[in-house]
Amino acid sequence: MNEYLNARPLRLALLGNAVFSFASAIVMFTTPGQVSTWLGVEIAGVLPWLAVGLALFAFDLVHQATRSRPASWRALYASAADLLWVVGTFPFVLVPGLLSSTGQWLVGAVAVVVLSLAVLQMRGIRHLHAVAGVNRYRHCLQVSVNSPAEAMWRVISNLGHIQNYVPMLKHSELMNGREPGKGAVRVCSDRSGKRWAEECIEFETGRSVTLRFLASEPDFPFPATQMTGGWDVEPSKDSPVQSQVTVWWELEPKKPWLAPLLLPMLGFGADRTFPAVVERMAFDARGGAPSPASQANGIVARLLPVLC
Repeated sequence: MNEYLNARPLRLALLGNAVFSFASAIVMFTTPGQVSTWLGVEIAGVLPWLAVGLALFAFDLVHQATRSRPASWRALYASAADLLWVVGTFPFVLVPGLLSSTGQWLVGAVAVVVLSLAVLQMRGIRHLHAVAGVNRYRHCLQVSVNSPAEAMWRVISNLGHIQNYVPMLKHSELMNGREPGKGAVRVCSDRSGKRWAEECIEFETGRSVTLRFLASEPDFPFPATQMTGGWDVEPSKDSPVQSQVTVWWELEPKKPWLAPLLLPMLGFGADRTFPAVVERMAFDARGGAPSPASQANGIVARLLPVLC
């Protein structure tokens, strides 16, 4: 695994949360009367249902933690759920008379554990996206597509036409009539009116292109002081008529503490959008006609469950 995509801290945090949630569910489900006594409130009929919800939450956490490619946006919503739980316990801990003194201590202790797990998950998200040795964060995805690498490169390298494949873009062009290559500057605008420019800083014919977003421009719309992105294409090991397309972004947030929020949101949008973008590129690369392989299995492009 690449060092900047170390998923182990996030996996451990998610599994720890799953263990605690499932253990709590077992206690609530098997001894609702005792838990009600501790709390000083008669809610024995509610606790089994709460236990079922916690158990489902725990199973989802295990699923997240054991995926070959963890989705940080899912870890983010798990952390948000934990924080909502903590906030929801405030009245029971702080308002006298709602619970017994034992119940207040018990609910408070659980809230401390849940808050700690949420913090560990957020740190795990940061670590998952962190680029080693620099204050930058990365999101990357790989897409397998039923189109040869050579054909895909012809489309990907046509930098000024990216608007044809990304629905959010309203316009894209290379400035000053430049041909695609190192030094060319691409200007893009989206349908919400945002506008930005990207300079091609690396161009390896047939293989990859790297673009540096001109983040110092006064109207740069993204919350980053530095930002780069790129496309790599290589033949598939499985078939000569297939290829793997890698799309990636690296950025330095204007506010570093926002990284565990920004990168999952970037990942959520990219993972949902770019397989279809690559599929449109493949359709164009094949001259607008689906390949026999895509007709046979119904798949033109699919997101690969790998870290990159």
